[in-house]
Amino acid sequence: MPSGGARPGAGRPKGSRSSPIAAQARKQAAETGELPHQWLLRVMRGEPIKHKVVVEAADKRGVVRQVVREEMIYPDFATRLEAAKSCSAFFAPRLAAQAIRADMQDGAIAAALLSLAHKLPV
Repeated sequence: MPSGGARPGAGRPKGSRSSPIAAQARKQAAETGELPHQWLLRVMRGEPIKHKVVVEAADKRGVVRQVVREEMIYPDFATRLEAAKSCSAFFAPRLAAQAIRADMQDGAIAAALLSLAHKLPV
């Protein structure tokens, strides 16, 4: 019995979509024409956002039905701050720590670091 590698019939079929949620997200993005980072920027700026709410409403005969109502909401500061944090990954990737190996003498390393320090913005 094989223990690894490709096997016939294993895995997701080629060309299949990843999930129904992703399909729904693609559909909504196509309807609005807005990418996720663009939406996050609008939230971050505090612009009004369309929001659909399901409310119960009674008609003249007293029959209660659920109605979808669209309203504009304005994000509060905490929401705007979270949107800014989430959006930053699209524009400024996190910096990784890097090791520098230098085959110089101690004085040469200090001189190189000093010249780099002068180039940094204050």
